Amino acid sequence: MEKSKLYPQAYFPAEKIEHILSKVINTQKNDEPASFYYLTRGDESYRFDNEREYFAEYRKEHDNSFLKRSYKQLTFKIRYAKNNYTDITVQAATSNEIDSIFDIFEKLYPGSKQKPTTTTPSIFANIDPNTF
Repeated sequence: MEKSKLYPQAYFPAEKIEHILSKVINTQKNDEPASFYYLTRGDESYRFDNEREYFAEYRKEHDNSFLKRSYKQLTFKIRYAKNNYTDITVQAATSNEIDSIFDIFEKLYPGSKQKPTTTTPSIFANIDPNTF
C-alpha cells in the first residue's frame, strides 16, 4: 500500500524529519535501508552520500530537495519545492504503518507553512523630459 500527500507552502524542519527517520521509521525496520539524497540551490545540484551531509545543506536556503529511504517493507520519500509544496510518500505493508508517519506530519503542518514570497512590482513612469 502507498499513500502520497501534498502539503502546500510547507517546509518541514530538518530536526523533525530526522526525528521521524530515527525514532519512528527506524524502530519499525531492522534491515539496512537504501537511501538517496538530492538538493538544488540556484544553478548547483548535489547528490549526497549520507544523511549528515544532506541535512547540513537542507538546513540552509535551497530550492528543491529530495530524500528517499527504502527498507524491504517500507519506503519513505519527501520532496520539497521552495515556495510551493512538500510532497510526502510512504509505502508500507499496512495502513497503520503509513498513518503513524502521516499523523506526525499532519500535526507539524500548521507550523510548517511558509509565507509566499511576494515580489514588489517595478513601477515605470512615463515622464516627458521636456517638462523639467
